Amino acid sequence: MILAIANQKGGVGKTTAAISLAAVWAQAGSPTLLVDMDPQGNVAAGLGFEESLLDLTVAEVLRGECSVEQAILPTRVDGLSLLPSDIGLAVLEAEELSVDSLARALTAVAGRYARIVIDCPPSLGRLTLCALAAAKRVLIPVRAGKFSMVGLRQLVTTIDNIRTRGLNPSLRTLGIFLNEAQVRTNLHQLTEQTLRQTYGGLVLQTVIPSNVALGEAVTVGDPITVYSPTAAGAAAFRALAEEVESQWDRVVRSA
Repeated sequence: MILAIANQKGGVGKTTAAISLAAVWAQAGSPTLLVDMDPQGNVAAGLGFEESLLDLTVAEVLRGECSVEQAILPTRVDGLSLLPSDIGLAVLEAEELSVDSLARALTAVAGRYARIVIDCPPSLGRLTLCALAAAKRVLIPVRAGKFSMVGLRQLVTTIDNIRTRGLNPSLRTLGIFLNEAQVRTNLHQLTEQTLRQTYGGLVLQTVIPSNVALGEAVTVGDPITVYSPTAAGAAAFRALAEEVESQWDRVVRSA
């Protein structure tokens, strides 16, 4: 199971979602690899790593300067490993990076993990295309408001094009979910209504609420399910993980 979490709009909570889902699966006993394809390198920070202590990253892997095994790090969460990123990855956006480079790199370790979660950068550039070429399904977080939905149709179309043009025939949009939601506001209700009218069954039932503990967890460098297992945010991400698995199976049967 290789899942990319993507949205070309920044600030929709992709990294928090990637960390939280990966931690849920790891804590449930499924060895999970979290891959950071964003040059900002926020996944490592969100898991308590100091950037200055990172040696090898996904950039070195994609350049062929080290093996993927050499760059993978264990985390403080049992069963969760990290392939980190840093600003050096940004250079590859402008280079002639092979779109299938990440897929080829992950082939070497795919058998070791039940789940691989890829955190994509906030763009539809080369790095995101590499992530989409490696994934089997794409999960799209959206925040309430017009700008977080701008380009959503373009992203869904890009995913379809990657599949139909043969770059990654097994790729599918798994679903869209509302993240960091203030569910009682008119803005949230209008956004959710618009999403469900436009995208129908692609919009997942689970909504991740805005939650103070989620922000605190990122600050201390722990997943929400470690920092505050009983928080509303932790419960919501456990529910989202279950829905992702259920939707994955449904998509596979209908593909």
